[in-house]
Amino acid sequence: MQLELNGPEPIVVNASIPPITFTTAGFHVDWEPLATLREVEARRNYPASTFRGFLPRTSVSIGEFWKIDSESALQLLMQLGEEPQLELQNDEGGQWACLRAQNDVYAEVVFRIHTEFAFKDGMFTPSQLAGTLIIDRHQQELAYFEMSVPPSTLNFNAHRVFDDELTLTECGVCQIKMTAGERVAQELTYAEEIAIEEARLGLARRFYPAQFIEWVTMEEAPEMATLLDRPIHVVSADGTFMDESC
Repeated sequence: MQLELNGPEPIVVNASIPPITFTTAGFHVDWEPLATLREVEARRNYPASTFRGFLPRTSVSIGEFWKIDSESALQLLMQLGEEPQLELQNDEGGQWACLRAQNDVYAEVVFRIHTEFAFKDGMFTPSQLAGTLIIDRHQQELAYFEMSVPPSTLNFNAHRVFDDELTLTECGVCQIKMTAGERVAQELTYAEEIAIEEARLGLARRFYPAQFIEWVTMEEAPEMATLLDRPIHVVSADGTFMDESC
């Protein structure tokens, strides 16, 4: 399937970053960049070319993945913060998309972006920006767009640099969201699709090879090891293997 997007223009995108109300060490209270973190602009107009950068350059099938154009991703991210970066300091950044579903009229693309925003004395790193883009294939128009930081117990990481070059790491909860068009995804029935969980796992694997491991709980491991005649490898971690939240 070849996905096209040609108009109409402009495409109005709404962005929102409400005040942060929780961090594990209170950085949202006593660190000015977090205390005043807001979207750069609540509404901004974009040309169709910005969203064409989220589409594949060649024909794709359901379940296929491709890399989003960096310039297109940065154009949207600059509505959220003044210095977005797609190359992370402590991990691999990037931006990937997948054709999840289609019917005679619509095609649904899901995507994932890893970015961070530079402050003069630190860095703000959302866990991920997950999104959905729905194209009207007949009209070659953007029907709907949404991008947000998924809700979680902790969904961002921040690094604060002090005058003595001491760097402290902080985690917390934020709400970041961008939308355009009318919400249509919940009303659609697709002729061909993969489950959203499968698409999201596939996107995660583009960033974290550890997601190719078939993780099981400690309770399940002994029985499976006996059944499959395999050794048990135990991993203990105080963070997640699935995003950049800590």
